Amino acid sequence: MKTLKLLLLSLLLTACSTLSWQKPQVSIADIEPGKSTLFEQTFTLTLRLQNPNNYALSAKGLVFDVAVGGEKLARGVSPQAIQVAALSESLVKVELHTSTRHWLKQVGRLLEHPDSTLDYEINGQLQDINGLGTLPFSSKGEWSRPH
Repeated sequence: MKTLKLLLLSLLLTACSTLSWQKPQVSIADIEPGKSTLFEQTFTLTLRLQNPNNYALSAKGLVFDVAVGGEKLARGVSPQAIQVAALSESLVKVELHTSTRHWLKQVGRLLEHPDSTLDYEINGQLQDINGLGTLPFSSKGEWSRPH
């Protein structure tokens, strides 16, 4: 039985090594404010997933952290199934919960310097990509206040 498992594993690895595989790109497409309480602010975060591969990608969910101005703002999880066609992109909406105190701190920075930008970073993992395991992703960008 062990020999059979090793043989199947080596066949799988050989097959995977012939694929030209590129990481999908994940970026923030939109942030919509949601419900707010004294302790917590909810946002709907829209992520853009771009698949540069010649075959479709599927994931069983994702886990991610969002940092703003170099400080961790929130952590999000989603069990939502994700499908991205070959050489295509898909938008995925997920909920993000943050401490109202942390969010107000960032808003205060922006109000003190209205012409400045807020740097953001999102780091996470797509879960169970095509049944093969997790795939980490990272994206950085800037947000400036509309005038």
